Amino acid sequence: MKQDRQNCTPTDELAARQDQLESAFLRGTIGRRRFIATSLALGFLSASRVKSVAQTLEEIKTNQASQVRSLAGNYDYVVCGAGSAACALVGKLAADGSKSVLLIEAGGWDDAPSVLDPRLWFTNLGTERDWGDASEPSADVNNQRVVIHTGKLLGGGSSINATIWARPFKSDFDYWAEVTQDRRWSYESALSTFRRIENWQGVPSERYRGRGGPVWCQTAHDPSPLALAMLDACRALGLPINSSLNGVREETGEGFALTEQIIRDGQRQNMAKSYLYPVLAQANVTLLTNAHVDRIALDKGIATGVEFTHEGQRRTVAADREVILCGGAFSTPQLLMLSGIGDQDYLKSVGIEPAVHLPEVGMNLQDHILHGSCLWDAPQQMEHQNSGAEVLGYLKSDPTLDRPDISLVQVELPYASGAIAKAFGPTPKSLALCAGLMVPKSRGRVLLKTSNPKDRPVIEANYLSHPDDLAALERSIALCRQIGNSEAMKPFAVREIAPGKELKGEELANFARDGVTTYSHPSGTCRMGADPGAVVDAELRVNGVGKLRIADSSIMPRIPACATMATCVFIGERLAELLERAG
Repeated sequence: MKQDRQNCTPTDELAARQDQLESAFLRGTIGRRRFIATSLALGFLSASRVKSVAQTLEEIKTNQASQVRSLAGNYDYVVCGAGSAACALVGKLAADGSKSVLLIEAGGWDDAPSVLDPRLWFTNLGTERDWGDASEPSADVNNQRVVIHTGKLLGGGSSINATIWARPFKSDFDYWAEVTQDRRWSYESALSTFRRIENWQGVPSERYRGRGGPVWCQTAHDPSPLALAMLDACRALGLPINSSLNGVREETGEGFALTEQIIRDGQRQNMAKSYLYPVLAQANVTLLTNAHVDRIALDKGIATGVEFTHEGQRRTVAADREVILCGGAFSTPQLLMLSGIGDQDYLKSVGIEPAVHLPEVGMNLQDHILHGSCLWDAPQQMEHQNSGAEVLGYLKSDPTLDRPDISLVQVELPYASGAIAKAFGPTPKSLALCAGLMVPKSRGRVLLKTSNPKDRPVIEANYLSHPDDLAALERSIALCRQIGNSEAMKPFAVREIAPGKELKGEELANFARDGVTTYSHPSGTCRMGADPGAVVDAELRVNGVGKLRIADSSIMPRIPACATMATCVFIGERLAELLERAG
């Protein structure tokens, strides 16, 4: 969809052009002289800053090209996958220059214009920057294959998502601390880490917010009138309104607010920019893109390195200290199983020789449902502001719950599932209020399609397989309709397209099933815990395997009731701390 740039300030335009210049320079499509001359002509940066940026990017480009040409046979740490957690981990781990790190990423760099411009995030979905996975058809979602978008590029999901920075609820972290029997995973411990992580641009809070950290986050800048109208609608309906999406909400458990985003000067500030770029000019960090990790090399139950494919060649690299998996909730369990780590009977059934019996590898899959169905026509096509999703709210459908189970997000686009779009035919000027299910009781699993590492895994997501999930989603849909049809929204929502009327019984259930899409927050498939069945322990070590750890969404024992990017960054930071303590 073509984007309207009328609301961009001159500063936003210059920032966008400057970022594109930096990306072109990094890719090698323009030289240093042209970069400096064009940057000075733009006038966005001072002359001294232009030369500093040019020098930094030149060092990154030169260093990484040299490092890749002469890959070593061994590194202290080999990190597989360059998503949000991996960026935080490698950035922290490599900062002092004393440890050698090889970071292997299956996708490419994060320099496409559609990555840099947060308003274009959805145009990355279904491209080479997306793994393109989908769940197996299920009667619980009317036999649809639900597409699940995960990032296949530097920065992972932080490079293609809707830029929302949302931190978990207190009960989320305290549950993790309980199941791991380790208070370092508790909310109070996590809060101190988030204060260090953030470079918060809003009202200061000594307890909740940090300033000066690597992660830039700000409240949606110059929000659309639609976003402000939705907040007015929520207020009129007596729904709780928070001054900030994070902070107090984490402890009180509910509330609506403008989204907080990783957008700086109109550009996406992903986790690669936040953590990796500052260390990529160092001699101790090697980034290998477009390389596919095929298996973990094991020797008597100890991870010694990894086998990978790059430019058509199979290679093996050794890890002197540890191998760390950061592939996410699908690729990480797949890689473990391909390496003989998983349920031994299942591995034998797919022709893989078992090495370590860990029956829960690939089990416990959880995800958030984003319902694409509640649609209204606006008087004219919405001007797409920020990432197009500027208001988010969390609510408990039952006051006895320890955290919200439903959410609502405003979308300035005709966001709809395939089944809903076909049935109701939204127009380009349609807008959506998306119901969300944040505390799923349904559980899925990840299986191998074949023993070939190039084949994507089989994903049995089992969305809405638990009846409580369907009931909670129906309540969330009802709330969307109540807000969308309110007085405050009438200037923007002039006609309800879908569902168009109150639905009940099986008609409502089918509408809920037809509208199922996902927030693309798959989690839990290598869960952390203190019990014998856990895949990793509280220090993220894979049980039964030496020198192997995991840092990504797969380790979450229970999915947080919010977007998972910030939590993944926290996990990466936590593992960096653990490794630093281990020496």
